[in-house]
Amino acid sequence: MTNATGTITISDLSHCQPQEALSKTPQKGHWQVIPYEAEGVSGKMVVAGQECGAPALTMPLGVQGWYAIHLGIWTHWMNSMVKVKLTKDACFTVVSTPSPDWRSNYFASIAEVFWVYADLTGQDLNISQMSTGLPVRSGIAYIKLEALTADQVAEIQRDRSQSDTKRLIGYNDAWSFIYSRGPSTAQEICEEIEPFRHTDFQKLLWGIGQGSATLYPSKIGEMMERANRTDFQRDGDRVAAESFRTFKRKGIDPLKTAIDFAHSMGLELHGSYRMSGWYTPPPEDMEDSFFQQHPEWRCIDRDGVEITRMSYAFPGVQDFVISLFREVVELGADGISLAYVRSYPCVLYEAPVVDGFLEKYGVDPRNLPEDDPRWLKHKAEALTGFMRNLRRSMDETGQRLGRHIQLSAVVLNTLDFSLLHGMDVAAWAREGLVDFIMPDSSRGSMPLDSSGYIDVCRGTKCKVYPEMMPRQMAPAEYQQRALQAYGLGADGLSFWDIDSESRLGLKDQWSMVRRLGHKDELAGWTPDQWPAYRQVPMYTLGGYRIDRYSPYWAW
Repeated sequence: MTNATGTITISDLSHCQPQEALSKTPQKGHWQVIPYEAEGVSGKMVVAGQECGAPALTMPLGVQGWYAIHLGIWTHWMNSMVKVKLTKDACFTVVSTPSPDWRSNYFASIAEVFWVYADLTGQDLNISQMSTGLPVRSGIAYIKLEALTADQVAEIQRDRSQSDTKRLIGYNDAWSFIYSRGPSTAQEICEEIEPFRHTDFQKLLWGIGQGSATLYPSKIGEMMERANRTDFQRDGDRVAAESFRTFKRKGIDPLKTAIDFAHSMGLELHGSYRMSGWYTPPPEDMEDSFFQQHPEWRCIDRDGVEITRMSYAFPGVQDFVISLFREVVELGADGISLAYVRSYPCVLYEAPVVDGFLEKYGVDPRNLPEDDPRWLKHKAEALTGFMRNLRRSMDETGQRLGRHIQLSAVVLNTLDFSLLHGMDVAAWAREGLVDFIMPDSSRGSMPLDSSGYIDVCRGTKCKVYPEMMPRQMAPAEYQQRALQAYGLGADGLSFWDIDSESRLGLKDQWSMVRRLGHKDELAGWTPDQWPAYRQVPMYTLGGYRIDRYSPYWAW
């Protein structure tokens, strides 16, 4: 189907190859072909059920030149996730849609999302189901190709070549997609990074682990393959363990794979570490060997009771973590990011801290309010001491490697909240211990105080990238929040949990998020100026009318 404006809609996906992978009825190992009629389009969609295990398909495109590619994804009443790639792409890209709203006629619609601009000369579209790990149903109704003019192509290429819009930072814990998808190849790891190509993202924070449990084959810690574990409380934990065991058997280093692929597209990759993830109680029972071997270095609460943290007041804890970081940057990571937002605090009432306070003030801090200014400043000095040692070690390592090793930290909502838990961010910035910080907006009850962090970093080399929360927002809300942050003087924006299971896969949001580094143009954007997301009402499915009286109401 081609209209007068140069838009081609490929809506009959029964022409996909191989033909033997298609079926008119639900069958294991096949895509079901279902006729449909919708607003402005009709044809035959292909759908694969959650346990179908359908093979990859190829849809011939038969066009030449540059196009904007939109995909019509059918969601049914559950999440739908499909993987797509062009012939020349390095790997697949995950495309998903928002969760359906059962209270509306959402079920009777197709979600049309923008995917990518590309030169389609000599290229076809490959379609794959998410059938590994915890499988997800897949459904695609049509492919819409909008022809681009020479001027449009020139503008796209100019935009891709500029560097002054590269002011976004994304965080991927490097665990969630393994937990849900169970990758077993290097290409499947790269699928988490491919969507960042030609976007405003400069840095990707990639999870390396927590405690001594690592997400790569470490000589310092232990990769989370859980070799002796046979019982798992969650299906995803089993999926992840099997995935890491497969990586080990095949000789695949997930971290090195991610670093090299990110660098191949001009994207920095920083190892991200959760600073206090040392122990998870039963039934998950994720014990950490370092935590078990060194009870003498655990955090102590004011009542003398141990908590499930290791204290960075002890040199032994510092040395272990720094050696882990050194290993990561030697693999090629551009820096280390300290995720203080999870499982804080990192220092409490341990003997060295208490004794030092007693010597200085002659008062036992355990008898003072927890927010006593003297105690907060003293306690924070222990963590600042760790930051100094880390900066010194990374500078020495960087000198040996011939490059600057960046250090960053994800900190709490406000300066006071951070200080309460031992983080003197103002001192870190003043002393040049961190290259950038990312104030987190999801901890505690107080709102994010970006301006406070921006003020204490002003005049230093430390940049500030406030976090954009919540994880799911409409494009207009992303636009508004970004403008507010830039108006306060933020150097850029950061995005916690930007993986294929959330913002990265949800292309209705990604169409805006990927361009939020264009701060000078952002205020003038209107909804029709970026590739949008829209719901296409569906009239019939499988020969039956479903719009006026939805059959899904009966379920």
